[in-house]
Amino acid sequence: MISKTLALAVAGATLLAACSGEQPATNNTDAMADNGVSLRNLAETEVAVPKPEQLTVKGRLIPTPSDPTSRHFLLRERKAASGTIIAILRQEHEGKVAYARTETDCGNRLFHVLGVGPNRALVETNVAHDGPLRPIKGLPLREELATYVCAASGTPLTKA
Repeated sequence: MISKTLALAVAGATLLAACSGEQPATNNTDAMADNGVSLRNLAETEVAVPKPEQLTVKGRLIPTPSDPTSRHFLLRERKAASGTIIAILRQEHEGKVAYARTETDCGNRLFHVLGVGPNRALVETNVAHDGPLRPIKGLPLREELATYVCAASGTPLTKA
């Protein structure tokens, strides 16, 4: 029974990979060239929506000196069973907002985007195709976000 379930899971993953197609490359230093997910420019993509006059959840402003044109907020964070931190983030830029669901491994300095969306509800179910957890070295915005998320969760980011 377990081998049948495993075979179905592998077949499903293979089918998903075959159908997903190539992801667009970006020149942004905070997005890997093969994933197409950029947290720095998220509020400038088709995912973003006009910022409402009043936001339901204010969030905690994350200091992001590497991205002075946007405001990034931590809305929620929780520890996953694996020990990583799952966070819901909001980016505000030029009258638009976009949301991201991220995963951070504070002990190993790893980070990736799990989903993006125009609101908090959709970001929980959307898949961003960002790939596996990857090092944040050389990615200043992701390092700033990971540092804040890890500190907020009580698990400081390990020093580089």
